[in-house]
Amino acid sequence: MGKQTVNIRNCSDCNMCCKLPEINYFEKNKKSHKWCENCEIGVGCKIYEKRPKGCRDFTCAYIENFTDLKPNKVGFIIFPQNEMSYVHKVLTVYCEEFKLQNFIKNIKKDWKMQKMVENKWAFHIRYNKDDDKLAIYDPNAFDDELIFVSRKEVQNGKRQNGVD
Repeated sequence: MGKQTVNIRNCSDCNMCCKLPEINYFEKNKKSHKWCENCEIGVGCKIYEKRPKGCRDFTCAYIENFTDLKPNKVGFIIFPQNEMSYVHKVLTVYCEEFKLQNFIKNIKKDWKMQKMVENKWAFHIRYNKDDDKLAIYDPNAFDDELIFVSRKEVQNGKRQNGVD
């Protein structure tokens, strides 16, 4: 079997990883859904050469070519939270709240994300600045809609409608 070429992209004008997820690599932690003070929006990181290891190591589904949905164009960023993401087939999404209404439509128009759905992957979407609410998109387990829960209920094993 021949070598496979992986098409790794660059960020160019996208800085959504500097806004949407929380960043705990600095002395002062950056909350989710707020711009990092080191980000020059639309340009890049002001401390790029000296950025923390966590920022250097971070990658998203767009950069890894798992999707053609560019985060700054769709208002959300998709990535595996940790190694258990691959075991449980769950991708983490940080989404701007006003872009949440278009999430399913965007996933459906991307053939790479549709393949993930067909392969039983689900999306856990964090969409508010307090990071306490979660939308779940898993058309294999639920209807083709977003299910809204609090993160505390998920941690306790309960859904918002009281179903365990």
